Amino acid sequence: MSAMPIAQLDRTAFSLSGEGLEAWLTGLVTNDLSESVTFAALLTPQGKIIADFFIYAWMDGLLLETPTKFAADLNKRLRMYRLRAPIDIEMTDLKIYAQWDGEDLRGYKDPRHASLGHRLVTTRTFETTGDYNAHRLSLGVPDSEWDFASAKVFPADANMDLLNGVNFSKGCFVGQEVVSRMKRMTTVKKRMRGIIFEGDAKAGDRILSGERVIGDVLHTDGKAGMAMIRLDRLRAAEHSLTLNGSPVAVMKAVDGLDH
Repeated sequence: MSAMPIAQLDRTAFSLSGEGLEAWLTGLVTNDLSESVTFAALLTPQGKIIADFFIYAWMDGLLLETPTKFAADLNKRLRMYRLRAPIDIEMTDLKIYAQWDGEDLRGYKDPRHASLGHRLVTTRTFETTGDYNAHRLSLGVPDSEWDFASAKVFPADANMDLLNGVNFSKGCFVGQEVVSRMKRMTTVKKRMRGIIFEGDAKAGDRILSGERVIGDVLHTDGKAGMAMIRLDRLRAAEHSLTLNGSPVAVMKAVDGLDH
């Protein structure tokens, strides 16, 4: 495993089991469950992301792993939605790793983007040999572990609709009405985009075209980062983009198109 970059992620995993589990969870989250691994989220009734996560077919049930910062609230909400259903929800001590840039990757292929690599769910401990944050930023892929907090953004803001995280044709899920209406009736006005900059920057700094605000920085790592970009203003920009007075480039959307 040492020949390929691997990094432990700050995630918490829950095991879920019980009669009717898949139907119950499918009725809550933004995606249908696949036979292997699913990227999805639980939303507020207003359509904002409470937590996003990966769901794995696991033994006789399911395994759900989410950023540790979301774990306590997600656990509470799942138990609330469970009501009297015979669903068991247990926190595990499993570790989550990402592994990429290799031909013999183990674990589960990340369903969001082909170049992200694989996710490894294990009780074993591996030495971190790569910078996963830098890797995913190089692909322009938002990740809630670094980029946003609970109940602050819609799925489209975080590109979940471009990262195989939302199925608009599935049955009901919490927040579906808002998310579906936004899909049908409006053009997405803002999205997270990767940025590359020359100067210094931190979360909260603003990207400008002349004096006009184009976007807000959400996270930085070295000379790369993630920002929330106003797409209409980006397309209409009449001046070169700057960040704290230095040049900045906004990456294309994660699928390479101009969303």
